[in-house]
Amino acid sequence: MNTLQDFPTHDIAIAANVHPSRRLGTIDARKHTLYDVMMNTGLDDFSMAERWAIFHDWQQSMLQYQIAHYQRVALNGCGTERMIMDPATQNVSAVINFASNDYLNMSCHPAVMNAAIEAIAQYGTGAGAACNASGQTKIKQELEREIADTFGYEKALVFSSGYATNTGVLSGLLRSNDVAIVDMLAHASIMDGVENRNKMLFRHNDMASLETVLRRASDRFANKIVVVDGVYSMDGDIANLPEIAALCKKYNALLMVDEAHAFGVIGKHGLGILDHFNMPADSIDILVGTLSKSVGSSGGFVAGSKELIHYLEFAARSYLFSTGPFVASCAAALASIKIIREDTARRQRLWNNIRAFRSMAIVTGFDMGRAETAIIPIILANHNKVLEVTRVMGNNGVLVNGIPYPVVSRKQTRIRMTITSEMTTAHIHQGFCCLTDAIDNYEMF
Repeated sequence: MNTLQDFPTHDIAIAANVHPSRRLGTIDARKHTLYDVMMNTGLDDFSMAERWAIFHDWQQSMLQYQIAHYQRVALNGCGTERMIMDPATQNVSAVINFASNDYLNMSCHPAVMNAAIEAIAQYGTGAGAACNASGQTKIKQELEREIADTFGYEKALVFSSGYATNTGVLSGLLRSNDVAIVDMLAHASIMDGVENRNKMLFRHNDMASLETVLRRASDRFANKIVVVDGVYSMDGDIANLPEIAALCKKYNALLMVDEAHAFGVIGKHGLGILDHFNMPADSIDILVGTLSKSVGSSGGFVAGSKELIHYLEFAARSYLFSTGPFVASCAAALASIKIIREDTARRQRLWNNIRAFRSMAIVTGFDMGRAETAIIPIILANHNKVLEVTRVMGNNGVLVNGIPYPVVSRKQTRIRMTITSEMTTAHIHQGFCCLTDAIDNYEMF
């Protein structure tokens, strides 16, 4: 059993030595963050049972103080209004949903839902095996052709999730003489994909930093892949694709872009970052994305040359060894993408809502960082304030995602609000007023 001197955090060390029946309440979640109870290397020498018990105590404290926002339970679909059950009180309340990445509200579109229902009637509820075994379905192949056609590539491959796509693609492509050159704010799935691979980071959207890293990498590695997000999930800003693509060409590097938060939102036709900058498909060698944001379904994809896709069918272990994607999700995604390509009014409503919310935030003087899309961070730079404002807003009928430390640095802790197309003017106004009231009336723990 570890003792107090083995670990510098006093009440966490005490918790490890308290009998489980008396441990509850030892760790105060208002004083300790996820980093303290899970990521701190001071826990490395504790037994697994001790680590689990410490985290459990912290989690129970989160529930006690009603700041376990991640345990909120939805009782209906991901629309503009949701029924949410509070994990602490079990009370159910109606809230306006500013916490969804379903930017076009496609998950509740009647045609999309009907496509999923019809697919289940035809295929059942599961693929039964990996796609390279016997789990390939016609509906998945149709979806892959639609994705390739939408973005202008030869072929596409659909995975079970966006996370599985990034980890599978990167770990499958990178070998000992290759390097991934990654924007330091790229999504966690990208960072996990380059774990245990050669990687170099450059400062966020900083072209001078990228060129410095590319120049240094050219002397050390045979193959280079620059990896960026199209739209960054925490900040809502857009990658500088023209300059990134030019630098990749100059230094003979491949370019991989994660389209997750871009498709359906940016671009003249809503088709993502290539559409936004009016650039041809060959500007990006490897285009990855998700089907769980604007598409309103689940799954992920990679698009590129036929040679790339055929290679990844066997090189990407998260594809090769996973059961085929949920057929209902494939059918829903196929229907959704077709609608997104044709329905310009929905995207116009989204941007009207984005502009309306941003204009109020600008007048109020909120720090929105570099945001320029449907993701609007309200940077509070105070971990506990983020937790409390999130709690108060939820209690007052507005669902938001608080982003505390260590998800971002303490100076970047924020309320992450996302705007969707089917919100009404009243929704936008109520959400903003609830935000300002919660911030103005904040009292420290």
